[in-house]
Amino acid sequence: MFDVSTAGTSGQPAITADQAAEAEYEAVCVSGDEEDCGEASGPLTDADALTRWMAEHTRDTGHQRFRRAYCEYAHVEPGAWL
Repeated sequence: MFDVSTAGTSGQPAITADQAAEAEYEAVCVSGDEEDCGEASGPLTDADALTRWMAEHTRDTGHQRFRRAYCEYAHVEPGAWL
């Protein structure tokens, strides 16, 4: 989704994605006139599975507005900015 690599003062990456942990994708339906639907996909490790979940929710409910989130673990080098 996005690159969390950030160069430190030495020019070397100071923040990198933690390759030992899987990224997570999640969506919440925010369709609704008075209040949001609120149905959530729960954490998924596959972006395609999230897309399918949103498409199926839209098919079943007609709801078309979602809040999507992408989370990953990051590794930060100690003293990278000091």
